[in-house]
Amino acid sequence: MVTQINQLGSMMAADVIAWGAAVIGIALTASAIIWVMRLMRA
Repeated sequence: MVTQINQLGSMMAADVIAWGAAVIGIALTASAIIWVMRLMRA
């Protein structure tokens, strides 16, 4: 039982890290696009 809980915990931790990385990547991409568009207009 304990090993199952441990496996589930590590799986969830990996999932949270993956989601966090995806969110940061999307945010960075969006800000980069906005920055480039501002440069083009200036």
